[in-house]
Amino acid sequence: MLDQKTAVLETVPNGTGKIEPPASVPWARMKIRHHIVFLSFLLLFLFPSTAANVYIAAYSADQYHSTTAFSVRSEEASNPLDILGTFTQVGTSSASDSDILFEFIQSQPLIEKLNEELELEKIYNRVPQDFVFSLRQNKSIEDLTWYWSWMVSVSIGSTTGLIEVETRAFDPDDAQRIAKAILEESAKLINDLSLIARNDTTKFAREDLETAENRLKNIRLKIREFRNVNQIIDPEAGAVSQLGLLSALEIQLAEALVEYEILETYTEASDPRRVRGQRRIEAIQHQIDQEKSNISEDGSGAEQRPLSDVIGEYEELLVDLEFSQAAYVSALAAYEQAKAEARRQSRYLAVHVPPTISEEPQYPQRLVLGFLVTAFLFAIWAVVILIGYNVRDRR
Repeated sequence: MLDQKTAVLETVPNGTGKIEPPASVPWARMKIRHHIVFLSFLLLFLFPSTAANVYIAAYSADQYHSTTAFSVRSEEASNPLDILGTFTQVGTSSASDSDILFEFIQSQPLIEKLNEELELEKIYNRVPQDFVFSLRQNKSIEDLTWYWSWMVSVSIGSTTGLIEVETRAFDPDDAQRIAKAILEESAKLINDLSLIARNDTTKFAREDLETAENRLKNIRLKIREFRNVNQIIDPEAGAVSQLGLLSALEIQLAEALVEYEILETYTEASDPRRVRGQRRIEAIQHQIDQEKSNISEDGSGAEQRPLSDVIGEYEELLVDLEFSQAAYVSALAAYEQAKAEARRQSRYLAVHVPPTISEEPQYPQRLVLGFLVTAFLFAIWAVVILIGYNVRDRR
């Protein structure tokens, strides 16, 4: 009788026209919801985190590390030709050598080369039973590159440019071998970059020097041909000698004219001395006319060129020779400046921490890794529960 009253009271309207459900129904739903939460806690958090921590603690293989640190240095030798630096500057890249090495150590070409030399796939598969942390066989170069980024860490100082590389492997000797190989390939890259910079610095200066040298040789060859054709070493010196000869002839002519006038005063027209004097004057005058014709521009129709033309051509060659010599001296100075600049820009790899070898394994950091896995799984489970409750509240 009491149970019937209780059942009737539970179904009595609540004054709003709605019949309230029995109290046992929401209680049953609450139990189901709790069961789902507990089951999700087991499936999403407790079982996976336990399995992951057991695997990390019992089955993950020990990993050893090797550390090396280096920097790129350049020779800071003083340059005695810095005064010419304004005219011989060449363009420089905005990227530093340290940034280039930072990208190079993580690049696929380096990984491919080291894989051929060291057999990285074999090194990273020393412990095949550790299927989580090992590389496993027959992987593509993309997989090897991804695994490399996980096993090799590179850091660079933003202000100092110092590079630190840490390599990991399942054997300490393998970790050190990888570090040494990275160091050797980095040194080769810096040497190649230094060689390219030196060649670029001296390339154009060397080309200008060769051009100036060839031009100077051509001018000298033209002067030699000119002398062979005209049968004269220095036309200017020849002109001076001819002018001297002409002056001497004019003096002789003047003396002959004076003597002839004296003979005309004291001798008769039939005097043989007057005839010889007249012939002498004519001979000297003819010689003077011939010398003038050699010097003048008009000439006398003879095969020999006028001396004025010869001197004019020779002066043009001398001007070209002087200009070529000045250009050659300038190009030679620029080339020496470029070589000095190339030597000053010489770069090399300075290693201040050689590759180390580990005596005890440092990886995987089981406590840290286990904590991170546990926290990550718990976060996933909490997010799923929060999403479920949020969806339920919106209904």
